[in-house]
Amino acid sequence: MPPQLFTASDIRRLARELKSNLLVIGASDLITPEATDLAKELGLRVIRESASLEKNGGAPTPFSAPPPPLKVVKGAGVIMESFGSDLAAPGTNVRLKDVVTSADRSPMAAGYMALDKGEFPWTLSYDEVDIVLEGELVITRGAEAVRGGPGDCIFIPKGSSITFGTPSHTRFVYVAFPADWNQ
Repeated sequence: MPPQLFTASDIRRLARELKSNLLVIGASDLITPEATDLAKELGLRVIRESASLEKNGGAPTPFSAPPPPLKVVKGAGVIMESFGSDLAAPGTNVRLKDVVTSADRSPMAAGYMALDKGEFPWTLSYDEVDIVLEGELVITRGAEAVRGGPGDCIFIPKGSSITFGTPSHTRFVYVAFPADWNQ
């Protein structure tokens, strides 16, 4: 039988029509990366028949998509955008740019944030790690406050209501889990 190509459209249709959450595809069939991601989102398990089922006792083998490509972001070239101006204290300039997102097929997000003299409140619905690149970053949660300088790493657990602040200027990298932190 000739190889079959499975697209996201095919996966949507099959997810509706199949009586189970298992799709077995042929050894030479192709499935697009978008279709693979959609199948995972819909809870559809895709397994590929082995070219030689005897090796596996006649059972199909789990299908694995190729890993996401490596990605490098040159920090010097990142142009940050204004963020949270309605949240920040007057005169506080907050800028950020997401540079790794779920579009990169990553379960985590990463980006750059800069803050000029001042503070702004935020409640996290995700876990976050901040790595200070420049200046001083002050994270306050209730009566608890931590300060980080260049090279320091700060963990902020999910559900924390915090204030990001700086007495002068700070620039840092944030890593958040899950990737779609802003939804």
